[in-house]
Amino acid sequence: MDKKKLIVFLPAYNESAHISSVITESRRFTDSVVVIDDGSTDDTIVVAQSSSAVVLLNNKNCGYGFTIQRILQEARSNNIVTLVILDADGQHSPADIPRLVEAVEDGYDLVIGCRAGRDVPGYRRIGGTILSVFTFALSGRWVRDSQCGFRAYSYRAVDLIRPKENGMAVSSEIVALAAWASLKIMEVPISVKYLEDSSTHNPVKQGFYTLWRLVVMIARKRLLGE
Repeated sequence: MDKKKLIVFLPAYNESAHISSVITESRRFTDSVVVIDDGSTDDTIVVAQSSSAVVLLNNKNCGYGFTIQRILQEARSNNIVTLVILDADGQHSPADIPRLVEAVEDGYDLVIGCRAGRDVPGYRRIGGTILSVFTFALSGRWVRDSQCGFRAYSYRAVDLIRPKENGMAVSSEIVALAAWASLKIMEVPISVKYLEDSSTHNPVKQGFYTLWRLVVMIARKRLLGE
């Protein structure tokens, strides 16, 4: 794994409690860690800057999907060879970065972290399975952990994947766009830990909204061919 060809992006919203450790651990594998702050109202920006990350700012809280769109655009503009995106809330372990990067180096275009069911709270596991079923209905490609935000992208994937969803449904949309572009998709096992103070959004409300957006995308695909 060439540290100079890899860049790690962290989408962040009110993650001051954990982002420093995520940045520090990520820098073991790359010299380039970039935080895109999505309108945080806490000290996320200050903490990220003091941890030697490059920090880019959205003008306001624009949503997770918008931030992912911006990350992909930044990657295209900077001709990044391998892009890794992981959450800034401490749930993902940067120690798993080499697993995802190795799969890209082996020829896969979109590599998605797959959390073991035993490590995921029951309600999240059930919700995630439902969303994966709907992701399959949209994309035609089965991905067990379709909502995991820990992902690696090849140069080709960065170039071809152009999502439009501004919310959390972007994770499913990206799977669909990759499948429709005949990109090679792979899941690799990762570790995860859920912290009491790590969630900045209501997961139940977020899950129902994501499901609604998936239904809309499926309807548009089947009825309008979009």
